[in-house]
Amino acid sequence: MKLNLIILIQFFAISISQNNRLVFLYTHFRHGARAPMAIDSNFTDLVKEKWNNPGELTGIGQRMHYLLGLRNRIKYIKNETFLSEKFDPHEIVIFSSNLNRTMVSASSHLQGFFPQSSEKGEVLTESQEKVAYPQVDVDCEEINNEIQNLKGFALPYQMTLAPVRMVNDNDKKMNVYDLTECVEERDQIKKQNRETIPYLINFTREYNEKYGEILNEFLGTGNKNFSLLDIDDFCDAFLSSYTDQRELTEFKKTGLDLEETNNYCYEYFRVTYLYHFHGDEEKILAHVDSSKLMSELMYFMKRRLDADITQEDEDANIKDYSRPKMLMISGHDSTSSADEIFLLNALGLNITEKYIFPRYASQLALEVRTKDDSKQKTSYADYYVIGYFNDKELFNVPADEFIIKVEKEIWSQEKIDDFCGFGDSQISQINPSGNSSDSNGTNKKDNAKTAYKVLMSIFICLSAILLAITLLLAYKLSQSKPPLVAKYNPNLSTNSLAK
Repeated sequence: MKLNLIILIQFFAISISQNNRLVFLYTHFRHGARAPMAIDSNFTDLVKEKWNNPGELTGIGQRMHYLLGLRNRIKYIKNETFLSEKFDPHEIVIFSSNLNRTMVSASSHLQGFFPQSSEKGEVLTESQEKVAYPQVDVDCEEINNEIQNLKGFALPYQMTLAPVRMVNDNDKKMNVYDLTECVEERDQIKKQNRETIPYLINFTREYNEKYGEILNEFLGTGNKNFSLLDIDDFCDAFLSSYTDQRELTEFKKTGLDLEETNNYCYEYFRVTYLYHFHGDEEKILAHVDSSKLMSELMYFMKRRLDADITQEDEDANIKDYSRPKMLMISGHDSTSSADEIFLLNALGLNITEKYIFPRYASQLALEVRTKDDSKQKTSYADYYVIGYFNDKELFNVPADEFIIKVEKEIWSQEKIDDFCGFGDSQISQINPSGNSSDSNGTNKKDNAKTAYKVLMSIFICLSAILLAITLLLAYKLSQSKPPLVAKYNPNLSTNSLAK
């Protein structure tokens, strides 16, 4: 009876996959576990643990992404046969930010996705092995067997040959999060969020009431009142050490519960990305940080759907790299959060209820599938898009609706440049629609600049008109005087040269 049930379930799963064929896949994952961002000259972090270098991926982070890549291989290559067994550059386009931790995460991920060699990776301790897991469910026989085969090594394979495109700040393909030219404009909104959003104000106050006295004594900071940015530095250090299974000998002397602190710090990051970094009412920062990447996503998605609808011969277009089956992004909690909030906002969903903070090796995935693969496809309406975060479904919408709503929210390059101060005109930092309302935060300085530019334009136009009249009068005067006089008339000489 049990065997028959299993066969029935497998048959049902196969029939569903045949009727709902996967056409395009987008994954945006955060890098794996890493060292803290802030360490002192002795390579010690705020919780008094030593590291080799700030922000670098650890062995646990490598293992996390190897297993995530292996899980994706099982799901999208073995079970659905969506991608080829070996890496095909026509099938997958891979972007990574230009930081070591994202590049090494992409490499580790690809080694699980497309294993090739037999070189061993970094050695993990027994306690580290117990926590070196991604956030998605990897509890299956094949992965458990692979964990046994690893025998304490972070990775079984050291190299997978696949091109990873680096995104530098000037490309603006992933985001403009690290562009120094845009920091002032973005920080102005974040500062306003800190000062006006009650949830953030209350969270900071409660943090100081609960941890302030203890942490001031531990950190030697006197009676400092911790701000959101101070909490960020502390939680970054604590989570890095806790995830890496450090002893935390000095921190334990505070008497604070490690698991409770871990959960509290993750709650802090969820709150800050939801309300601080992307919490402004109009979601300006999510637009600024995600519009370029969303443009890339829409381009590749529509190219793939167009090819599927027209049933073009792929062999005849083998050199066309613009229609991949998959777009893969190796990013950060900032880039993943921006994408998640951007998409939820574009689709009109409740961000507060739906948003999930991306812990290490978390994955945002979009699957574009056919509605009924037995029928001829004629438009985007014949497809639908499912959004997942760590295997939890966020939304399921028709592809035509998804594309229309997302493209409507994408900021143009000109609008991004204006906001960041790259363009000739400045959009208000708080109100990008350009509406002039002090209550909505319109920058008075920008209004003064705009008024000055208008007056200057009027002055230049009037000057041009007067100059044209002068030249016309001079020309008519030259026609009524003898040539001898014309020789000494500078206006006539200028006019003659113009001809």
